[in-house]
Amino acid sequence: MSSAGEGSGDALDLYELAACGLLTTAADGTIERVNRTMCAWTGFAAAELVGKRFQDLLTIGSKLFHYTHWMPLLQMQGSVAEVQLELVRRDGRVLPILVNAARRAGPAGAASSARPPVDVAVFIATDRRKYERELLLARKRAEELLASERQAQQARARAEARLRLALDSAHLRVWSVDVTTGARHYERDVASLLGLPPADELAPEAFAERIHPDDRAAEAAAFAAAIDPERRATYSIEHRLLGHDGVERIVRSTGRAFFDDGGKPVHFSGVIEDVTDRRRSEEALRQRENEFRTLAENSPDVIARFDRAHRYVYLSPAAEGLIGRPVEDLLGERVGRGGLGDADAAAWNAAIDEAFAGRHGTLAFSYEARDGRLREFQAHVVPERNSRGEIATVLGLTRDVTALRQQQREAQQRAILAEQLIGIVSHDLRNPLNAVLLGTQLLGDADAELQGVIAGRITAAADRAIRLIGDLLDFTQARLGGGLRVQRREIDLHLFAAGFLDELRLAWPGRRVEHRRTGDGLGSADPDRLAQILTNLVNNALTYGTPDEPVTVTTVVARDALEVRVHNTGRPIPQELQARIFEPMQRGAAQVGPGARSVGLGLYIVREIASAHGGRVSVRSTEREGTTFTVVLPRAQAAARASQG
Repeated sequence: MSSAGEGSGDALDLYELAACGLLTTAADGTIERVNRTMCAWTGFAAAELVGKRFQDLLTIGSKLFHYTHWMPLLQMQGSVAEVQLELVRRDGRVLPILVNAARRAGPAGAASSARPPVDVAVFIATDRRKYERELLLARKRAEELLASERQAQQARARAEARLRLALDSAHLRVWSVDVTTGARHYERDVASLLGLPPADELAPEAFAERIHPDDRAAEAAAFAAAIDPERRATYSIEHRLLGHDGVERIVRSTGRAFFDDGGKPVHFSGVIEDVTDRRRSEEALRQRENEFRTLAENSPDVIARFDRAHRYVYLSPAAEGLIGRPVEDLLGERVGRGGLGDADAAAWNAAIDEAFAGRHGTLAFSYEARDGRLREFQAHVVPERNSRGEIATVLGLTRDVTALRQQQREAQQRAILAEQLIGIVSHDLRNPLNAVLLGTQLLGDADAELQGVIAGRITAAADRAIRLIGDLLDFTQARLGGGLRVQRREIDLHLFAAGFLDELRLAWPGRRVEHRRTGDGLGSADPDRLAQILTNLVNNALTYGTPDEPVTVTTVVARDALEVRVHNTGRPIPQELQARIFEPMQRGAAQVGPGARSVGLGLYIVREIASAHGGRVSVRSTEREGTTFTVVLPRAQAAARASQG
């Protein structure tokens, strides 16, 4: 550039008033000349700018760029163009600028080390920056819209893929109707519903003519209601199709119509589902359910159905006879609300959980029926599966086994008693028989006096065997024959007992047996059976009583009853034994005496004889009072007949 004094006035004005800032700097950036435009933009006077370095007018970031990029490029290229920098005005505001710079060529012949000045042109970049930002923003918006469009397309593709997957998984076939023309379109796989290859193209009339004649009117009415602008009903109908392969199928067809802004139907879309297997399964299930209910409602067993919350969803009528309430009262209630005990209710809940896990279960429980009797039941709890093989409910099949359990207990008791009888026969009967056998062997070698002794022992042993056999026969008759038989006749209880006790004292020499009498008169009883009562009770008293204390027999003739009481002192009968002492095979502590027998049937036979007379027997035994057995019999014969009848 020329100096200030060079050139015409117009050229000077052009320089000073140029539309851009113009300045000349030394090679290190020191400003040597500046125009008015640059002074106006910076707020500095020309004298203030001359001598300053251009880079000192820049922001820190721009100053760094000046050092790292500007100057190296200028040295290498000789010029830089459209460099964006930020200039700090005198008032501190930052002014974005665009800078072009060019290094002057040195004069001819100048030394190579001379560094020529640099001419700089500065343009305000505020509007350009604004435009660039707007342009970038618009570009960004366009890119976002493009990304959104791509995402929408991808989402649509995914939705269509999911829809197709859902349709294929549900075995749904798509069809549509252009309502304006009435043309129907069926996708290729609809042909399989008519027994044709799925890939076959299906003409609309080919589908319509295969609708069952009885269902065509209903299908047409459903479609007409769907495209009616006033009704706009949802199209949903089941109808039959007559396949080319001879198979009749049941399909469910659903869809809806689409209307324009004027309410005119323009398009219809629908799907078709083959529900043949489902409907036939449902029909078979209904038939099985009817058969189940017929069986359950006519079964004497209680049949219950439970859901996963352990609630009754079905209960057969047989339950009403037990609970005394309509079964409807229990429907919806949890198991255990019908009067079961806590333990039995817990067992039921556990069994139901096991059944829902796929395992069968059996449980036994007791229940007090409405008649007040405690009944015994056995239940089988089994899973019940639906048509898909899933466990939907649980069945409880409950049977009253009270009679069966009683029979089992009686059979078990009979088996135990049979074993005990075998033991008695093999043990207790063997002793007297051995005595008889040994005695007969000794008779041949004995003198007359010894023979008499041996004969007496043989007789005593035979008597014991006969009494034992009699007890066994009585026991068998009582247990298996429905009770003992008695032949009653008029007797004087006191005289009969006195005579019997005289005979009994001979068998127990050295022991005292006292007889006490209360009341007078005759009574009705079987003398032989009465003798058995006295034999068993007095022998027991002498066996288990204190040896040096008397056994007291008291006979009482009251207005309506005959009583026999046998009392002895000594160790009392334990309380736990008193409760079962009249049952067979129950024995006290052994105290062997001359008349003792170890069969364990004596008191049982006493009870059965008393019962056969219409009477009873009881025992009272304490440390202080001793032990007393009391037999009470009706005095009159008519009472006995009534009890036996």
